[in-house]
Amino acid sequence: MKTHKTHNYLGPKQPIFKSKFQAGLFISTIAAFAFYCAMLIISQNVKAEGSRVNPMWVSAPTMKEMINANRSALFHQADDPWKGAETPQITMVYFTDFNCPYCKKLEPELDKLMAEYPQLKVIVKMVPLQGQSSVEAVDFAQRVWMNEPDKYLKLKEMLMASPRRLDSQTIAKVAAMTNTSQWLSQADASISPAISDNLELMRGLRLGGTPSMVIGENIIVGLVPFSQLKQQVEQALEAQDEHG
Repeated sequence: MKTHKTHNYLGPKQPIFKSKFQAGLFISTIAAFAFYCAMLIISQNVKAEGSRVNPMWVSAPTMKEMINANRSALFHQADDPWKGAETPQITMVYFTDFNCPYCKKLEPELDKLMAEYPQLKVIVKMVPLQGQSSVEAVDFAQRVWMNEPDKYLKLKEMLMASPRRLDSQTIAKVAAMTNTSQWLSQADASISPAISDNLELMRGLRLGGTPSMVIGENIIVGLVPFSQLKQQVEQALEAQDEHG
């Protein structure tokens, strides 16, 4: 008696990712998230007296070496959004994700810090670590910055003000309210490399999540109180004064 082989045919295979960039970004995001989780577990054992939030501090020599090794990428990238002083005495670098709840809580503290220190410039490194809507939001915001930079800060403020995770509908609504809808879907070959560079820079600094900041020769990871931000700015200003 003849036997007949059966086959389960589900049709042609569909690619999971639309591009190599999306695939690479997915892998980078998973790796960054795993590292961040490990760092959070470690940071639970670090006590910050007088604060409800326990930031993780990298040892000073290691911080200085990492910052110096990445100084150009940190402070001298023409495509980076920024706010604050045009001719700063001190510059902070701020890694952020539009879907990061801790970044949303930190934003008012950074505004307060810039108000108290008008000589401060904040460079914004946008990174999409929390899903496809983060990718969409960062791509969109970067296009706005590169084409209509005067509209960027208002756009960023409104995206950060969303109490929930962003979705395509919310992003489109913010675009309409800021008159930037034309940048929602326009292709720009310079956007993906800029975002990839930010992710690569995070790896170079051993950062696993947002918010993360570089102030002077210190790296600060996590949501920290205003008093600690102020302390870091004061220390950076004092260090500059000591070196002339």
